[in-house]
Amino acid sequence: MKESSESPPPPPTFSSLPYDIILNCLARVSRFHYPTLSLVSKEFQSLIASRELYATRSRIGKTESFLYICLNLTKNHNPKYRWFTLPPVPNQQKLLPIPLFPYHLNSSTVVSTGSEIYRIGGLVWGNVSKSVSIFDCRSHQSRRLPKMRLPRASAAAHVIDGKIYVIGGYKYNDNQNQGEVYDPKTQTWESILLTTPLDLTTQMCRKVYDRHGMNICFVEIDQLMCQTSVSNGKLNWRHPMGDDIGWARVKGLKQELFRNHLIYVEKSGGGRRVTVWWKSVVVFRCQGRGYPSKEFETEIWCAEVSFERRGLEEVWGFVEWSKKVFTFNGCDSPTNFVMDSVIVTY
Repeated sequence: MKESSESPPPPPTFSSLPYDIILNCLARVSRFHYPTLSLVSKEFQSLIASRELYATRSRIGKTESFLYICLNLTKNHNPKYRWFTLPPVPNQQKLLPIPLFPYHLNSSTVVSTGSEIYRIGGLVWGNVSKSVSIFDCRSHQSRRLPKMRLPRASAAAHVIDGKIYVIGGYKYNDNQNQGEVYDPKTQTWESILLTTPLDLTTQMCRKVYDRHGMNICFVEIDQLMCQTSVSNGKLNWRHPMGDDIGWARVKGLKQELFRNHLIYVEKSGGGRRVTVWWKSVVVFRCQGRGYPSKEFETEIWCAEVSFERRGLEEVWGFVEWSKKVFTFNGCDSPTNFVMDSVIVTY
């Protein structure tokens, strides 16, 4: 029998599949891998950036929550603010820089809704600003929004029913000028009149307290809303209305894990978990011109801690993971190097 001289047809490629099937496959892959996939080809790059892909992810319920965090990486006394994201992928926790993120103003307020981060007010050359901008984490594009009615710095902000509520931050602390609300549908700001600072909603009250308190984060632990905080390198907790109860130590944690440089705590995207941040300075001794010299490296560490309530008097903490997530040269970054953070979900 005479053998055929024709070569077998090439195997089908991923790109040869129907467009809907390709989108469905890519939508099931974590967004953490999208930057790498976009390097495969221009076609993949276009698919990764397409609105259809994110619409498919939303339709099949494949959304993810990423922590976006702004760090003050001051070097040689020159302030340098940079935004990063911390992927929720096991064993892959490291800070990834966010390209094209607009400059972070000192004392500005950030709040997120879906894939968008709002930057509100702040200080520009010492002057309080009315400016508001929005950054889309999917397209890495930013745009300016209509300015607020009043200039504000270090205000409290929260998203309620799709609207952005902003309270405080104005130099005259009176009820008439205490707050305003932005409606993305009409792209307009309106003032809100508060008879007391705490009469808007329970959610907003928590945000106001969080903003003006000292490093306080609200976490729901077994259907009880608690406050968690960092103090003297330790992780503490108390009931929401715990002014008379006082703070108690979170039990079960090996406090040496945080090396007594515990400086920041933030909710990690839902449930009863927080991320805890601290830094460590590493000193290297070098030989130069016959004299020993020192070089410094700053390591930024992060741990995710989950909580369990035991009765009404005890909260226990469990470290889910802990690792070094970023390193930079120098050591003159301020102690409170975490500027801001938000949870972005899409």
